[in-house]
Amino acid sequence: MWKRGNFARLFQGFAVLLHYAIVLVGLTGVFGVGALYLLLLNPQIWPLLALYLAWVFVDWRTPRQGGRKAAVINFIGALFPFRCMRDYYPITLVKTADLDPERNYIFGYHPHGFMPDGLMISFGTNQLGFEQKFPGISPYIGSHSTFFIAPLYHEIAMGLRLVDAGSESCRYILTQMGAGHSIALVPGGAAEMLDSCLGDYILTLNRRKQFIKMALETGSSLVPVFGFGQNDSFKIPSFANYEWLKNYKSSNTSLLKKWSKLMIKGIVISFSGKYIPGLPHNNPITVVVGSPIHVKQVTSPSDEQIDQLHTQYSMEIRRLFENNRNKYGVPSETKLIIQ
Repeated sequence: MWKRGNFARLFQGFAVLLHYAIVLVGLTGVFGVGALYLLLLNPQIWPLLALYLAWVFVDWRTPRQGGRKAAVINFIGALFPFRCMRDYYPITLVKTADLDPERNYIFGYHPHGFMPDGLMISFGTNQLGFEQKFPGISPYIGSHSTFFIAPLYHEIAMGLRLVDAGSESCRYILTQMGAGHSIALVPGGAAEMLDSCLGDYILTLNRRKQFIKMALETGSSLVPVFGFGQNDSFKIPSFANYEWLKNYKSSNTSLLKKWSKLMIKGIVISFSGKYIPGLPHNNPITVVVGSPIHVKQVTSPSDEQIDQLHTQYSMEIRRLFENNRNKYGVPSETKLIIQ
């Protein structure tokens, strides 16, 4: 007979699966197109559809201009499914240093993982007490612009503090919204996802310098963040191999073909989940927020200044990893590889 804890874990797993499914259909446009098609089949609610399309037109630039207001964000992030996601792994948030609320920050989250659940729950909601641990800091999560194209789905995305990760959006948050407003980015991006099913932590960072340049141009402090256990959700399926997975990175094909490969290979990786495809292994994820690297503003930074700060940031990521690996169960044979 099932115990109470078994039912709780069942609900938690369902919440994670639901989130992954929404992301998948949202990125492919199925969510928005399907919903609009159903609305078109009901003429009595066409006025509602017209109002929503008008709203989409008016709201089109919101992801590039600070995202949703705090009241909407706090409501969405407090919903029960996100509490279930927090408890499924579980995910915890660890503070190592105070952050001055009079400054602006660029948080760099590593690694991306199959899905950066640690980032979303830590920074996109207050389920782990971010507001209490870092009072006066208002974080947003920079995401690919495709998250905001699909109708209806972009409402969910912005409700979780997601904004466009482009330079216009980041600059707006860091310079126009006041002290404390900050942006969390995943420098490794989607390319890092295909390395998430290996034993080592492989970070795509050496060629990612745009966020370093942004920190210099805006005078924003850099904060390294490491998600221990973020890569433990999925493994390489027995019917696939790493060489086939990683050729996405070296491809010189079009953006459409790259995204197609990424989606297909992401689905393949999902077959190595727990019990059923798409359900990640519930290994603990510990999000450790490191010490800030304070940056002096340089309006037009030189390549040398960018490289120097990038090197310092990379060293801080490695230091954060090495200082905490034993606390959070990283096996001795596991390496941190920055490429």
